[in-house]
Order: sequence, then structure tokens, then C-alpha cells
Amino acid sequence: MSYADDLTTRLRSALAPCGFAEDAEIENVTQGVASPSRLSTEWAGFRVSSAQGGCYAKVLHADMAQLIDFDTVAQASECAGRSTAAPRLLGADQANGVLIFEDLGSNWRAARLDDLLAPGRLAALWALKRQVHAGPVPDAVRSPMADIERLRTLCGRDNVALPAEHQWIDRCVDMAWQALQSRAVQAVPLHGDGVSSNVMVSSEGQLRLVDFDYGGCMDPWYDVAITLNELYSFERQWREGISAWAGQCLEIDYAVCRLYALINDWYWTLWGLWAGTTSTRPLEFSKVGQWTLLRCRQCVQDPRLEGWMRQVQEGRA
Repeated sequence: MSYADDLTTRLRSALAPCGFAEDAEIENVTQGVASPSRLSTEWAGFRVSSAQGGCYAKVLHADMAQLIDFDTVAQASECAGRSTAAPRLLGADQANGVLIFEDLGSNWRAARLDDLLAPGRLAALWALKRQVHAGPVPDAVRSPMADIERLRTLCGRDNVALPAEHQWIDRCVDMAWQALQSRAVQAVPLHGDGVSSNVMVSSEGQLRLVDFDYGGCMDPWYDVAITLNELYSFERQWREGISAWAGQCLEIDYAVCRLYALINDWYWTLWGLWAGTTSTRPLEFSKVGQWTLLRCRQCVQDPRLEGWMRQVQEGRA
């Protein structure tokens, strides 16, 4: 059985328990792209049409199963759908690695960076993130550090070639995480990924959030930080984005965002290098790791890094 046939077979096996006919028409509607957008890298996307109606289905790629906690993703997706910030989850089949959602329709597509940089789009994006944060709560805690530890183990097991300075970056990431743990925060449900392709945009310009692979409950500033990190290259833009979120840009909030961004970039660096070594799919995973590694290097070389950590630990505004 070919790889594509395996995905389709798993999807058909999941349709009937979720109320759709096994002989429904299935169309593969996503083309995996690792760099620069990480589009359909963990899941294959299908549009399903049948007499019972249509849906959008995601089938987990086998080479990503070690990184994706299916139950947590299903819970986070269901809660986000109930918040109306994301499509509703209609069914989940853990055995086949299939999630079934309401279909937004053909007039929706994955956003590109330029879509989210258009005037007014950040306000709309922040509104959706707030809906998730204020919405139903999944029974799952999100820990980017636990995700990094898992990848560290996998990289060691699979003899992944890491950058020469990986031990220093590891140490900086550990120190950043420890500094952030000193904060008293109210954990909320997160989107958990800031990449533009995890936002859908309609032909009328509406937005919805998708892909809650890294959802769960955590500090809401993590969502802010990783979104700013994907959208903007310059400090002035970050500060304007923080002001749009919080009404002002306090120095401690800027420091928190920089530390969370470093942690997230190191996760995707390890992810890209590991997947580039182990996956047989013809995607440029390693390019993702190389790009986020560049941002990690810039951060750990920033003379303000130690000051950001100290400021966060001491809680100075």
C-alpha cells in the first residue's frame, strides 16, 4: 500500500463512526510545505463530501506521531471550536489518527504572512486569540519545555547533527524557562502556534484559527510572543503589537515575549533538524530548523538577554 493510500484508508475507517459514509468522496486539499510556512507538515488535509454532508478531515502523518499527543490536540481543538474562534470538531478517531472538523468551504485558505500584515489584521487576530483564551478549558497543560525535552531525547536517539553551539543555546533556553517560572500567571487555553498558515482567511477577509497541535493551558503571553515572533522582524513592531494586546508596552512584557520566543524558536530548530533527519517525506524540514536557529543565535547573542531574564525573575515593570 502506498503512503497516500494508507492516509486514505485510515480516513475512510474513521468516517463511519463519526457519522459519514465510508464511500464518501475524498479530495486531498493540502500540499505539505515545511519552509517557510509549515503548511500540512504534521497532518494531511482532506475535504470529504457525502449525502450526510461535508467535512474537513486531518490525518496524522506517521512520522509525526511521536510528537503529537492526539488526545490533547482533540481536546484543545474541541474547546477552540466551541469558542467560535476555530472550526468545530465533529469527531476524533485516535486509532487511525484522524480529526474531523466542520468544513469552512472553498472560499477559505491558509493565510500567508502578507495577509496578517495587512491593516486591521492584527486586531482581528488578537480578538480570536482572546476568544480561545476566554473559551472552554481543555484538561491539558501546555509545557514548551516538556516538548523541547522530548525532542532532545529524540535527537539523541536518532543521531541528529546539532549546531556546534547547541549546548550553549540549550543552557540559555533552560535559564529563560526558569526565569519565566517565577511569574504568577493565570493559565488559559492557548492556540500554541504563531505561524501564519495556522490562520485561515476567507475571500471576505475574515479570519479563523486552526491547528491546535500545541494547544493546552498556559500563560496567555506565550501566544502573544510566538505570534509576534512569526509576524515581525523589528523591535518597534513587537512593541506596537504588545501595545495592541495590552494597551501599553511594559518593559517586562517585552522581556517575557523575547524569552518565550527564544524557547519556541529552539523547539522548532530541534523539530526541523530531527524531522529533516528522520522523515522520508520530501519536505525541507531542515530549512525550518536553519531559519529558527538563526533567530536563536540572534537572541542568545543579544547583550540584553541576561537583563531580560533578571527583569522577569524580579518582576520589574
